Amino acid sequence: MGIRELCWGILFAVLVNPSESDWLNCGNITSCNCKWSSGKKTASCVSAGLTKLPHLASDIQVLDLHGNTLLELQEDAFAKIELLNLQRLNLSLTNLKYLHQDAFRELRILIELDLSRNYLTELSPDIFKGNERLRLLVLNDNPLSKLAAEQFPPLQHLKKLELSRCRLRKVHPFAFVNLRALETVHVHQNLLSYLHHDTFNLPLLKTLMLSDNPWFCDCRLREFHKWFVRSNLGNEEVFCTGPEKKAHMSWLDINEGDMVCPPSALSSPSVIRTETGADINFGCFVRGDPKPTVTWSFRHSEIVNKTYSDSEVFIYKHSFGHFDEYIDDFINKSSQWFNVSISNVTSDLAGEWRCSAKSPAGEANAYLTLFLPKARTATARSAPDYTKFFIAIGAVFAMAFTGFLAACFCWKIKRRRVPPSRSFTDQEKKLLDTSLAVSCDRTSAEMGSSYGFEMFDRSMSMESEDTQRCLEPVQITIEGPSGPFPPPPAEFAIPAPYGNIFISVQVTGHNKEYPDLLGGGSTLPRRSRTCFLKSPYDNMGPRVTATGSSTWSLPGAKGDKNLKESIASPMSKFSTEFTAL
Repeated sequence: MGIRELCWGILFAVLVNPSESDWLNCGNITSCNCKWSSGKKTASCVSAGLTKLPHLASDIQVLDLHGNTLLELQEDAFAKIELLNLQRLNLSLTNLKYLHQDAFRELRILIELDLSRNYLTELSPDIFKGNERLRLLVLNDNPLSKLAAEQFPPLQHLKKLELSRCRLRKVHPFAFVNLRALETVHVHQNLLSYLHHDTFNLPLLKTLMLSDNPWFCDCRLREFHKWFVRSNLGNEEVFCTGPEKKAHMSWLDINEGDMVCPPSALSSPSVIRTETGADINFGCFVRGDPKPTVTWSFRHSEIVNKTYSDSEVFIYKHSFGHFDEYIDDFINKSSQWFNVSISNVTSDLAGEWRCSAKSPAGEANAYLTLFLPKARTATARSAPDYTKFFIAIGAVFAMAFTGFLAACFCWKIKRRRVPPSRSFTDQEKKLLDTSLAVSCDRTSAEMGSSYGFEMFDRSMSMESEDTQRCLEPVQITIEGPSGPFPPPPAEFAIPAPYGNIFISVQVTGHNKEYPDLLGGGSTLPRRSRTCFLKSPYDNMGPRVTATGSSTWSLPGAKGDKNLKESIASPMSKFSTEFTAL
């Protein structure tokens, strides 16, 4: 064949299949670049500002959509635009938040898929169903958090799986069970603390990246640690972050016997309120590896099955009978429940009970308080009774009224006992101002004189303090013109019990019209209770005058005629006057 025939052949092929060169136009999308790369038809639409999948030629084998904003992929997303020949698909950094479980279903010859640096929080177990030829799956930098059992469908050709920086906290032991062809797994820089020893028990696994995870090297990681060290899969060094004593230690430097779990104890409930004679049950949940020894104690004494103060106490031990090592926490394998049963509870068993769990790894205690409250009698509430209130008010008024009556009565009695005052003439007042003196207490018998006078003092009180003051007899002489003064009577000289005041007056030089009114002496008996009276003019009691009259009148006063008659009376005649109190 000559050159001419070759040219005609090429021209015929182009004319017969003109769409053969259309894929190079990238569907007239200027931001996409379509070319041959590594012998495959490649469409590069990196950071092209796309918000949905582009419509390209169906024979595109490699599609790179890195840096666009797709947000989501719906069901049969690629089948609808007839991109069924894709072998490599790059969807990294496309802000994907949602993937329908059938989004990649028709991509039968897909070999590589990159979904890294997106916002996928979960993956459906059927998301990659139909992609049996998939060899590389990249899921780095997605907030997946956890992987469920059989997270991936059977992918018999998947060799490499990358799950770095996915914030993984929990991986089910059967998450990768359908990926039997896996050779390399990257789970470094996640948040893993524990893994079951069967998680990566894959026949063809050669490389396992586990670094930069917060591995807690206790009994729960012991089996996986032993499997990893013996399998020799790591080409990097892995460190522990806890417990505190093992922090920053390399897995290669930790012995299997050092990976233990200290015991833990939890009582349920923590407080029990019951009554005397009741039947109660309570318990203590204990875990730990190695398995701890558990005891119950009350008031610092260990409790065993026996009778205490008419109460029967029994302790039952129950082990965790249905432990599933692929679902339950590994430490639950050593879980124990110690139940206490008490019949006929008495007050002797009230107080704090302690559950103690001990093992070579440490000790833990849990406490329970048994409380028996005192019986209380409930009383029904009734309407308030104001009877007592009114009674109290009435009693207060009655007491006040009684006190008022008593005060009035006392005042009236006291008033009766106070003698009325009498009026004195001016001459008497002058005479009293000069001669008044007070005597001490005196009885009616003591006030009798030789003249036969009987004197009474109705205001005398035997309990008065005035009776304690006794005065000596006093003689008062009123001076006048020269002349003899009559002497005091004989009884005046007797010191006791008399206390009279003797007044001697001599008046001369008067004419016949005004005779000597006080030619003799006058005796004024001293009162016993007027020692400290404020008024100098008070009742002086019975008194004797020289003329026998108890009335003294000044010259010119009414009654002068009577005065003359009184003067004519002989001195030997005396009259007495009893002045009413």
